Amino acid sequence: MSTADMLIEQGIEQGLERGREQGIEQGLERGREQGIEQGKIETARNMLKGGLDLSTIARFTGLSEEALFKIRDDSL
Repeated sequence: MSTADMLIEQGIEQGLERGREQGIEQGLERGREQGIEQGKIETARNMLKGGLDLSTIARFTGLSEEALFKIRDDSL
């Protein structure tokens, strides 16, 4: 194998490793974001069950009132 071929192979391996690392990082970040969003939805669901008004729930969860309507309707 020539030096050029070895350098190309090494570059490919390094690129693949960086790609894997970035993919893992992106996957973890998406998972965290989804977990946070699910936590907000569960909190909103509990607040709705507790009788709190939509504007209060929206203020504390950061969810839109449209999202809260959907959560409320899905919970019925």
